[in-house]
Amino acid sequence: MQNMETPQERRDRRRAEKRQAIRTAAVKIALDQGLEAATVEAISAAADISPRTFFNYFSTKEEALVMEPLWRPEEFTELLGARPGDEPAFESLKAVARILAARVSPIWADAQLFGELRRRHPELAAKARAADETKIMENVFEVVRDRPGVSGKLHARMLVIGTFGAAISAVQEAAETGGSVEELLEEALTLLENGL
Repeated sequence: MQNMETPQERRDRRRAEKRQAIRTAAVKIALDQGLEAATVEAISAAADISPRTFFNYFSTKEEALVMEPLWRPEEFTELLGARPGDEPAFESLKAVARILAARVSPIWADAQLFGELRRRHPELAAKARAADETKIMENVFEVVRDRPGVSGKLHARMLVIGTFGAAISAVQEAAETGGSVEELLEEALTLLENGL
């Protein structure tokens, strides 16, 4: 059973949903009509907001055309840190993957739109990399390496990549087949745990 949202969590969730709706409107305009057509006014009209409201969420139209990461390393480390300290690493990673997969699943179709936009306009990809992704992942591997039962850096790397590969596969499969993300994730994690 999930915990009830606090008023602040509800506000944060609604703000994130509105931000994502504005981004989706921007990307659809850019894909259908071209980057030039994705003006603040056009995006605002498509998202059913005023241009002034647009600027409460984004400082430029270009910012709205770049998808935020599906998860942030800080979220990952917070979720992992909330797990019992003596819990085996793979059990902790499975719990974190369940939370992140549930969060990503509703916006997966939008992620595909952003991928298509980046394919058509590679210049947008540079804006998507605000930080060195390799360094970010190294920090994640280090956090996992400190968990019980992890024998070293390679083991940590394999645990993270395997677990999140299973989560992404489950989300993709659910989007393609209409299946349950939760059930597909459990199947993927079981396959991974049993050595495929």
